[in-house]
Amino acid sequence: MDTLVELLTDSSRRFGPATAVSIMAGVREDRWSYRRLEEFSAKVSRLLQDRGVFKGHRVVLWAPNCPQWVAAWFGCLRAGVVAVPLDLRSAPDFVARVMVQTQPSLAILSRQTARGWPGEGLPLVLLEELEELADGPAPDQLPQLAGADIAELMFTSGTTGDPKGVIQSHHNVVSSVLASSRQVPVGPGSRLLSLLPLSHMFEQTGGLLVPLHRGATIVYPVSRQPKTIFKTMQRQRVTNMVVVPQALQLFMNAIEREVQAKGKEAQWRAMQALALKLPVPARRVLFRSVHRRMGGRLTYAMSGGAYLDPALARKWAALGVPVLQAYGSTETSPGITANTFRYQKPGSVGRVLPGQEVKIDPDGEILTRGPNVAQGYWRNPQATQAAFNDGWYRTGDLGYLDRDHFLFLKGRKKDMITLASGQKVYPEDIENLINHQPGVKEGVVVGLPRGGGAVEVHAVLLMD
Repeated sequence: MDTLVELLTDSSRRFGPATAVSIMAGVREDRWSYRRLEEFSAKVSRLLQDRGVFKGHRVVLWAPNCPQWVAAWFGCLRAGVVAVPLDLRSAPDFVARVMVQTQPSLAILSRQTARGWPGEGLPLVLLEELEELADGPAPDQLPQLAGADIAELMFTSGTTGDPKGVIQSHHNVVSSVLASSRQVPVGPGSRLLSLLPLSHMFEQTGGLLVPLHRGATIVYPVSRQPKTIFKTMQRQRVTNMVVVPQALQLFMNAIEREVQAKGKEAQWRAMQALALKLPVPARRVLFRSVHRRMGGRLTYAMSGGAYLDPALARKWAALGVPVLQAYGSTETSPGITANTFRYQKPGSVGRVLPGQEVKIDPDGEILTRGPNVAQGYWRNPQATQAAFNDGWYRTGDLGYLDRDHFLFLKGRKKDMITLASGQKVYPEDIENLINHQPGVKEGVVVGLPRGGGAVEVHAVLLMD
């Protein structure tokens, strides 16, 4: 298996009638089987050909997560078209800069994003009309694909100046899927809640492709409001989810607000302290009312994309829902390391994934290489040369490997403060301590020049 089209074809063959992706469409549930997803993606590729879009052309995909998004994305890949997924929250000026770089032949939008679309004159397809437009037969012939072919260009949302588009080949993404799928227990019977944008590699790999490869069902909520999400989890009996720490904090805040509203804070704290001394099944019984609110089946969450506060992880662990932390980047499709149920350490982002190599530069920067490392940046040789060298990708992150080969992060290299004495100060380490001090809502650590090349460490605090 070397292309993403082969991945979908293989899953369709093995899990054909099972539900692949699902969303509530008004009062009914719109379920797409593996077979329907594969067959409809072929019709999308025919639609693209009919619109004059062929192998090597670029197509912008700017819309919210839904089954049609998945079908459109696979349709692009089947046609050999280079997909350019954009974050739903991207500003129009950011989208315009991406268009200048990629020169797309067509854009697939939703009614929501079409209102802010800056690409006047470019042919458009609305996702809400896709099923009607692509109602014809599958194409007679599709282009031959190879693992080295470009599958997509991934642009980081919110980038200022000129965005950098990461070149992802089919082989890059497939290799990351195969390595990641061996780390977590997901398969037929698993029901994954998809919360992060599919324009991000963490969600695309961990929240879409790994579950599809293993025969799971992916559920898309119609809103990101906690009330709607909890209702979706109840209805769909969600078993796991891929999240950023902020989402875990928002969920926990919603749970604790209910505890406070009922005046049971002291009981809640006592139960959490007791739970950490109990086996996981007993913890779930202890907090069965919370689990009922989340559908009763949530067994674990995979977290990545940002620092996970160990205190927050402990709160979820007390509920009987372990949080497995992973680490990666868009340039690595995205997996580099991950904790598993068998191998994990608090504060660590896990061990190196199969087929991946990690080394620490003398200055502490994390370097990695493997089949999942991207080819470079789209039409940006200067940035490519700075970040990629002899197969190694310079992550820009600082960290270290312990004796058991677990990776620990120390912050971003560009944020490191070097004092006149030569001592290295890692702002994130200090910020994590500051933000746990009583009365501090948020703190940031900076280096201020003090003349003669000297730098002093300062903190700016937002207090209660």
